[in-house]
Amino acid sequence: METINTPYDDTFRTLLQDCPELVVPLINELFGTNYTGREVVVSNENEIFLRNPEGKKEKRVTDSNLTLISLKGISKRYHLECQSTADGTMEIRMWEYDAQIALMNKEYRDGVLYVKFPDSAVIYLRSNSNTPDELKICICVGKKEIFYEIPILKVKNYTLDEIFEKQLWMLIPFYIFRYEKEFRIINGDEKRLRSLRMEYENVAARLDQECQSGRMKPITGGALCELANNVVEKLASKYDNVEKEVTEVMGGKVLNYRSKEIFREAMEKGLEEGREEGRLEGSNQKTVELVTKKYQKGDSVSKIAEDLLMSVEEVEEILGKMTVSQ
Repeated sequence: METINTPYDDTFRTLLQDCPELVVPLINELFGTNYTGREVVVSNENEIFLRNPEGKKEKRVTDSNLTLISLKGISKRYHLECQSTADGTMEIRMWEYDAQIALMNKEYRDGVLYVKFPDSAVIYLRSNSNTPDELKICICVGKKEIFYEIPILKVKNYTLDEIFEKQLWMLIPFYIFRYEKEFRIINGDEKRLRSLRMEYENVAARLDQECQSGRMKPITGGALCELANNVVEKLASKYDNVEKEVTEVMGGKVLNYRSKEIFREAMEKGLEEGREEGRLEGSNQKTVELVTKKYQKGDSVSKIAEDLLMSVEEVEEILGKMTVSQ
C-alpha cells in the first residue's frame, strides 16, 4: 500500500510547521481537552519505515507527529492525518503509523516492553452521510479484545461562525471544500459567484479582526490567506470564475499581511543597516537582535518589554526601525 501526498497534505503540514499554535484548538475540539494555547508544540520525526510483504523497507511520511507540553511541563503525544477522501485504508495506515510512533518512545521496565500510543485523529476534507464519526480497530490478544477508536473531524460540518468561535482557524484553507460539488453551477451563475465572493470577503475581514485584536499573529493571517489560495487554485482549477473570485479576495489580503518571506527580509535588512551604522539610538546590537527574534516568534510588545526589562516605548522604537523599510 503506497500513500501519495496531495497539495492538501502539504497545506496541512505547512500550517503545522509555520503556525504550530493553530493545532491547539483543533486538538481541543477533537479530544475534549482544554489547552490554553500557551503550550509548547514540538514537531517530532514524521518519517516512518515499514517492511512490506516482500520484506523491503518502505518510507511513509505522517502528516503530523507532535508533542504538546503544558505549562506544568506535562507532555502528550498526538498524531493527526489530513485526508481528502476516504479510501478504505485509513484504519490500516493509522495503525501502522501509531504503532511506529509508539515504538519511537518505547521503554523497558523490569524486562517488560512498554509502548504508549499517541492520541490520534483524522481530518476529512470530504465527507457524506456515510462517513463515520470514528475509525475502529479491534486488537485481539488471546481471549481479550481491545477496541482502539480514532475520532474523525469532518471539515464540511463546520460553519464559518463555528470556525471562528472555536478558533479552528486551521480549517480556513479547506473551507472551499464545502462548495466543491456546486462548482459547476456557481461558475456560471453571477449571483452565486457574488455570494461566494462576499463569503470570502467576510473570511478576510474576520481574519483582520483577529489580527488587530492580538488573538492571531499577522504572519498567521497571511499564511492562512496564502494557503487558502493554494487550495482553491488546485481544487477549482477547472472553474475559472470560482477560482478568480476567491483568489482576488484572499490574494489581495496576503499583500496586507507580513508574510514570512517579507517579514524575514525586512528584519535581516534592518539588522544589517543597524550593524553598518553601528548604533541604534541607545540600544546595543545584542538587545536589538533579542527584541526582533522574540517579535518574530509572535511575542507581544508588552511581553518583550517585560522579559528584557525594557519599557514598551524602547521596544516599539527598535521594532519601528527594523520595519521602516517595509
